Amino acid sequence: MAPGYVIALCLEGAGAVGFGIGLWARYVERRARAAELARFLRSGQTGDPVPARTRPVPMPRPAPPTRIRTAATPAVRVDPSDALLALRSAYAVPTG
Repeated sequence: MAPGYVIALCLEGAGAVGFGIGLWARYVERRARAAELARFLRSGQTGDPVPARTRPVPMPRPAPPTRIRTAATPAVRVDPSDALLALRSAYAVPTG
């Protein structure tokens, strides 16, 4: 065989070996990630989706009371629940 064919075969073989090593490394990395995710899910810990410095600032004043009108009573004053206050403070738009 001519030397050019031998060199080409060696380069093709090296490329195939490199491709195989790359596939093997990708497989090992995916298995490690899956094992890490499974370990995290089994631990029962909850991740903090919002870092502390980007959390919304709570509202400085309470929400206004809600008035419900029915046929029996003209106006009944109902204070907002804790859940409603938490929702309002979570989605408060900062002014200024």
